Amino acid sequence: MIETMTWPLDADGDMLRILAERDFDFDTAHNIEFYVEFDAWPLTQKQQTEISSILPQASYVEPNEEDELPGHVLIIVNSNVTHEFVAAEQKRLSNIVSNIGGFCNSWAVCSPCGT
Repeated sequence: MIETMTWPLDADGDMLRILAERDFDFDTAHNIEFYVEFDAWPLTQKQQTEISSILPQASYVEPNEEDELPGHVLIIVNSNVTHEFVAAEQKRLSNIVSNIGGFCNSWAVCSPCGT
């Protein structure tokens, strides 16, 4: 079992502790969804072109008013789920889009937990 006490006391560490409580398999690679949000939505065609040239796997997700979710760019990366990886990937994505008003500070993993 993963030692949960080593995770920092931040939002990412909290998410990892929740996953550990649900018997998440940290030894296997999973599809991790990173949500890149922007100061203004919808994005212009120029912004979309710039993002797609750097992140060709990007998907554009329109706002979902029912769930109160903002429009965002979705990036899916297959990797082991570690604090180091999710923190570094959020920083990397934020650096890529910061010049056009974007930031990444949230993620999710779509995988069954437990048995």
